[in-house]
Amino acid sequence: MGAYKIKVKIELVECEEKEKGSDLRKLEDDSFTMTIRERDALSIDKCEAAVLQTAYPTIREAVSKHLTEMSKKKPLKKPNPEK
Repeated sequence: MGAYKIKVKIELVECEEKEKGSDLRKLEDDSFTMTIRERDALSIDKCEAAVLQTAYPTIREAVSKHLTEMSKKKPLKKPNPEK
């Protein structure tokens, strides 16, 4: 049986966007982005919550895509008929 590598990259970068609160958006490259206020970026709890809120849709989409591709590769086993 093969192995699968899981790769995650999270970037927190300063930007010039005006604060809009928690505006979660999907980008053209299928990544998700959120802009947070500087005071939230300085709080470990608020920053962590924003990272998790941004990462969750990415995780769900990646797992869904993976399982769809897996279902195309391997046909489901049919249950054994009862005798």
